[in-house]
Amino acid sequence: MEGIAEEILLREQIAHRRVGFRSSSINPFLEGWALLKLIYYIRKIKPKIVHCASPKGVLYGGIAARIAGVPCLVLSVSGMGYAFTDNDNNEMHRNMIASMYTILAKFVFKHKNICVIVQNRDDFKFLISSGWLREDAISLIPGSGVDLALYPPVQYSEKQNIVLFPARVLIDKGIFEFVDAAKIVRKAHPTWKFVIAGSADYDNPSAVNEKKILSWVSENWVEWVGHVNSMPELFLKSKIVCLPSYREGMPKALLEAAAAACAIVTTNVPGCREAIEIGVTGDIVPVRDSRSLASALIELIADQERCERYSYNGRRRAVEKYSIETVLESTFSIYKELEDNVSERS
Repeated sequence: MEGIAEEILLREQIAHRRVGFRSSSINPFLEGWALLKLIYYIRKIKPKIVHCASPKGVLYGGIAARIAGVPCLVLSVSGMGYAFTDNDNNEMHRNMIASMYTILAKFVFKHKNICVIVQNRDDFKFLISSGWLREDAISLIPGSGVDLALYPPVQYSEKQNIVLFPARVLIDKGIFEFVDAAKIVRKAHPTWKFVIAGSADYDNPSAVNEKKILSWVSENWVEWVGHVNSMPELFLKSKIVCLPSYREGMPKALLEAAAAACAIVTTNVPGCREAIEIGVTGDIVPVRDSRSLASALIELIADQERCERYSYNGRRRAVEKYSIETVLESTFSIYKELEDNVSERS
């Protein structure tokens, strides 16, 4: 994944520096050294604005920005991450990380000129109720935007009988529920394919190993295409997108699915339920409930008129609300407001 990202940065001629963080590492020596390097680079570059994303990026980038005295700090909270996701596995590990994160986040959020961008109302309410931030320092922008140019209009009838799982192969993304549902649904609708599009070798405590995935494939319940560099083609040919995640910020996969005129089935959890209009662009089911998921998929597959309605409405909603231009306009307005704050104080 890092190699792919660097190729894009080089191709677009975007200056960048690598800092040695690992997404799930808590090794104090490696993390401390990487944090020092980050502080060094920020002091050397002397940016007016630091904009951080991902749970660890928000935390370490925010710490570095405060120590380096950066005038403006923007944090994009695209979900609360592994530590704040409700899961029965590794509860002690999650609680430990959540406690550490909370202590450090309080330091980060005391920056004098800060805006925290959240993608759903649940995270907005969480930050206020936690006492970490005042309300006027939080901005709600639903999603990171979709490049609609990559998703030309397509007719639902032109799509294939595919139920697509577009995510990293993690327990927290609901992969076990997806596979369990596939086993039930394919008995009723054997012509439908269940396709997993996501990396397995991801450094995350919730990751499912490749051996397990290949066992599902060998039993002919699902197909696995691994990491896909260009998802639009796959979205555009899939009739249904299914993301039974345990928690999200605002899942870009579901916004892209809407742009590609896919019907959607997802879970009733933060982020996911806001990514659709229930009964208009898709359906929601209880989290960690394979049977409910299978039932929803069976009903949707059997009702092609409803599928086509969800497809049409989803595309319309994506055009109206989730274009990349809309998100960029909102983000740049935040930059300007923070810069104006600095000018007023000086």
